[in-house]
Amino acid sequence: MNRIYKTFIALSALVAVSSCYKEPEFEFAQKGPDMTVTCDESALMGGKIDFTADVYDKDYPLSVINAKLYWDIDLDAVQEVELRTKTEGTYAGTIKVPYEKGLIDGIATVVFTAVNTHLGMTYDTVYVAVNRPKFDNLTIASGDWRRTMTPVEGKDFEYAYTGSIPKDFKPFITTPAVDGKGTELTFGWNGTEIVLNGPQGIPFDIMGSGTVTFNTKTFEGSPFVDIKVNGQKAAPAPNGAYKAVVNIAKGTKLDVQGAGDFSQWYVDPDHFRVESDGVYFNAVDGYYSFEMNTEHKFVTVRRVKEDGSAATYKDEGAITFMGWGVAHPVMTNQFGWENGAMVTLAEVEDGVYQFSGKAVEETDGTTLGGAWRYDYLSFKFFGQAGWGAEYGTVTLTERAKEWIAVPGNIELASGKKLDLGAEYVMTVTDCTPLDANSKFNCTVDFYKK
Repeated sequence: MNRIYKTFIALSALVAVSSCYKEPEFEFAQKGPDMTVTCDESALMGGKIDFTADVYDKDYPLSVINAKLYWDIDLDAVQEVELRTKTEGTYAGTIKVPYEKGLIDGIATVVFTAVNTHLGMTYDTVYVAVNRPKFDNLTIASGDWRRTMTPVEGKDFEYAYTGSIPKDFKPFITTPAVDGKGTELTFGWNGTEIVLNGPQGIPFDIMGSGTVTFNTKTFEGSPFVDIKVNGQKAAPAPNGAYKAVVNIAKGTKLDVQGAGDFSQWYVDPDHFRVESDGVYFNAVDGYYSFEMNTEHKFVTVRRVKEDGSAATYKDEGAITFMGWGVAHPVMTNQFGWENGAMVTLAEVEDGVYQFSGKAVEETDGTTLGGAWRYDYLSFKFFGQAGWGAEYGTVTLTERAKEWIAVPGNIELASGKKLDLGAEYVMTVTDCTPLDANSKFNCTVDFYKK
């Protein structure tokens, strides 16, 4: 039994003096309740610690018992439970033990506190040996497909499945119940990595058949796409793509590793120039994010800051493009307003921005480079990835007036439609600095190529 420490709270009086009224005094308890704790002295991560506490107090009514679990007593508690104690007697409770990535076996501390209604407190401390469980097997499941992952010899906490893989394979991985009284642990995808209780299936890069591995200590799995763009490793992005931030100069040849034959991918004609010997970068020098969509084989480029955050017009001269009737890489992926699909226009020369592609129907989801809806346009330019600074006065060239107008947003000219299947180019030039109202003026050219 652990030694019980009792906190004695000195008696104090709160007195307010007035001509005819005396504030009632609150009597603080000089000691806490009597408490005897029985608690598990070992537990598994992901499992539970059971305890009972006998509490009595001959002086004041009881209030609560609080139990806090600490990995390190100098840090915040990692788990806490509170029991109401209206009457004297024995109370039973359970503390869940977190299952965390990378955590090694060790001694945790559970601090129990019994409190009466007059704020008298009694403490008891229990030390619990906590270990990471080793499972006989795991279950990997994708839809109705379920298989067993078995331990990998010589690799602690590593499990593998080898065999056939179903179509649209994005599984979850589940453990057996922890220590017979805990719940099963399920691992999924949070948009960037494998995590406990991840809401999405894990996007392993495997088709047909092969081996899938998972480590219950490091949360690492395989196989995953290992893409590098000019030496910069691409990390999983929340939209299912792989994103690399690259400092690249205009005219640089692209070196893309881990993405198959990159020359067969769709690249937009504004950021890239395709030659017989490879793909070259066509925009001005700077930092750019390359978002590689491995499923549909296309890349989306955005101007960014060195840390990968969105570039702005004020700092980097970046113009963000939003609206309806404009899209990349197909029309069913229209940019819209605030839907996360916003891109930055390719600055092909200093102060010259360009966006080009084919005119297609709104429902066209197959024509790569379908950038303009032939029968409807409504878009604007912004100075950041979202609302804020935006264009002020837009001057149209004479040939642009044949196709578009600026009644507020940039739209198709009255009674005008684009020719289906034709390619159109928009350039933006003569951009001024932001004025006092966070507006910039510009000239827009728009023509059929």
